[in-house]
Amino acid sequence: MIAASCVFPARLRALRAALGPVAPAVVPALALAVCMALAVCMPAAWATEDPQTSPPAGAPAAPKRNIAGPGDFVIREKLIQLFTRDAELGKETFKVVMVNGGAVFSGEIKSCAARKRALTIAATIRGVINVTDEMTVRRAEVPDSELARAVAALLGDASEGLGLKDQDVRVEDGVLTLGGTVKAVAARGLAEDLAGTVMGITRISNQLRPAGAPAGADDASLLKAVLDYLSDFHQFSFGGDLRVRVDQGVVTLKGKVGLYIARQQAAVVASLVKGVARVDNRIKVDPAHPGGRMASIQAER
Repeated sequence: MIAASCVFPARLRALRAALGPVAPAVVPALALAVCMALAVCMPAAWATEDPQTSPPAGAPAAPKRNIAGPGDFVIREKLIQLFTRDAELGKETFKVVMVNGGAVFSGEIKSCAARKRALTIAATIRGVINVTDEMTVRRAEVPDSELARAVAALLGDASEGLGLKDQDVRVEDGVLTLGGTVKAVAARGLAEDLAGTVMGITRISNQLRPAGAPAGADDASLLKAVLDYLSDFHQFSFGGDLRVRVDQGVVTLKGKVGLYIARQQAAVVASLVKGVARVDNRIKVDPAHPGGRMASIQAER
């Protein structure tokens, strides 16, 4: 089960004040409801102040992190429901705390596939503006060569559907590197999901490239290639208002999207254009953005 923490009395009093008069018989149920909302744990080290680390007298006070702000309670409750209803994630013991709209994950999780699934679920929730992964996957007590063979076998069986060619699977100290080409951006993600089910892989470096990814030889051609690729609904299927600039091979993305996953996917798609040296992702996540199925993508003027 996902770890839980109790409600601080001050938080309960604040919640009761916000709700107005509450019948005495309802108070226990109210406390239980808030505990359920906090079921995705807030680490104790973040929830309490350590007097030993307080700044000396006269020194400016360190800024406090706004843990579980007004909107964070609702988002946490939604995450709890999604995680506990999931056949796999409901059995995990990872932790997540909401900080000003950001979801911070920590603790141990059994596989890279489960980790990616948890992070993806959070990234698709409107109101989550950032996702931080501090989770760890336990290293297997088997040789890297056996892990590599297991991954290669799984991908080999699925190679036709993925359009996988020139498969290159390497594992070093539990870290998996995937190489080769696949038919599309979506197939690249599916291959990573499949490889991530192998227990003992602690991290995945996905270097698979879509066979049809465009290319550019200079800034002008790279700009056109990035704009075309992001405008392809099959590669980038999120709404948003995006602006693109290319300078010496570095792609800078700006604008707004409604979901954090859209921000991340835009950077991935841009990075897969051949000739791009690096992507500087400055896209802002605005939960109020209407989104939609098609993005407005333009060159920065």
